Amino acid sequence: MDNTLIELTEQDMEQFIPPASMEDTIAVFIAYDISFIRNFSSDLYYVEMVDGEPLVPSNPMGSYPPGIEKLFDLMARERISMLSYSDGKLCCSYFQVNSEVL
Repeated sequence: MDNTLIELTEQDMEQFIPPASMEDTIAVFIAYDISFIRNFSSDLYYVEMVDGEPLVPSNPMGSYPPGIEKLFDLMARERISMLSYSDGKLCCSYFQVNSEVL
């Protein structure tokens, strides 16, 4: 996984399919006090809170709140390996794509 973080802009998010809102995305990070979300595969995510503790569903077999689940969907569609929010900036890193496979 490439750990290079790229700052996202409103224009970047408008290019996502379907387009995402910068305000809505940041609101989820603030509402749940999230520092970053790491995508390890299509259905394996790690959500870390600002205090360094992991955020886990209250029920082990349950799901995360709908706002976080929407971010998981966004990350999977856009091949985002990490999404973070810090100092008022929303940043991401992408999974590397092997051009030989394309």
